[in-house]
Amino acid sequence: MEISAMEGQTSPFEIDVYLEAEEVTSLASGAWKRMARILKCDENRVRQRTEELLTTREIQKFLEETIMARAAETALEETAPLFMGAPELEGDSPLREREPFSFRARVYPVPSMDVDCETPIVRKRPKAAKDGTRSTSSLSDRDLVRETLRARVHGTIPDRLLRKALALKKEQFQQHLADKGLTYREYRIAHRVKPQEVEDELYDEAFDELSTNVALDLVFIKQELSVSQDKIDATLAELAPGREKELFDELSATGKTWMLHQKARRNVALDWAVEHLLKR
Repeated sequence: MEISAMEGQTSPFEIDVYLEAEEVTSLASGAWKRMARILKCDENRVRQRTEELLTTREIQKFLEETIMARAAETALEETAPLFMGAPELEGDSPLREREPFSFRARVYPVPSMDVDCETPIVRKRPKAAKDGTRSTSSLSDRDLVRETLRARVHGTIPDRLLRKALALKKEQFQQHLADKGLTYREYRIAHRVKPQEVEDELYDEAFDELSTNVALDLVFIKQELSVSQDKIDATLAELAPGREKELFDELSATGKTWMLHQKARRNVALDWAVEHLLKR
């Protein structure tokens, strides 16, 4: 694998990746093994079975996305700063198995902003707890700290990051409708909302989630924190209780362990803030 990156990049951060034919063959083999697991068929029959179910273009897209994602994950670990969201991947030409392949990976680093990591966060004692008993759960503590840090971010979130977050939120909304068997019109009728109200709500949700992630990432960087294997394991348990190995194997096979690491580092940052900033 050959990796090249322009010096002096800020945001976005881009690298060009070149894969030798042998590397393409190895990554393609892994992709076909994953397809065999998905289709629950023998690896010797997976190509035939896939051709019966998918179009040539769908197969091509599956191979390209899997190979680029797995190669990009390795390349970005070696070269990129901490980044937010999913890498954007683009092949230079159509992928052909057993031939060299090159592509470009683009990520958006944590923006150069600031967050107040010094001022204590004071939890107001509820009226039912005048006797000094603690009625607030650790979960609500974490919600309070998360919201407070979000409000303490100084600077303007880059528009590109916001557009990316909003696009993802809209995709999630469309998937939610599909899972519920609802059309967009049916959803609006059921909730008695106009199209602009839906747009505004999705924007607000995307902005709040992005702002929170920026705040936690800034804390992680500013406090020079790190992610231990124990925290990775705990995050896997949080995301998929009882299925930790299955989830990790799937993320690894699809080149998406960046999702796990982003979630884990934000958990680390939140843990630090609860321990060092929250005054009970």
